[in-house]
Amino acid sequence: MAIPIRSIPVLEGEVWQRFKREAEKAERERGTIKFPEETIEAYRSIIKKAKLS
Repeated sequence: MAIPIRSIPVLEGEVWQRFKREAEKAERERGTIKFPEETIEAYRSIIKKAKLS
């Protein structure tokens, strides 16, 4: 027996506009991850010991 296909919800009107605004804002304000220098050095040491570079 086949499983009925459900309709896909679609954002419309003010909900869609708010979603779009929030998505664009999040994209503009996207941050980066800043690792401490000692963490980077520890990673480099691990990679060097594993002979991956």
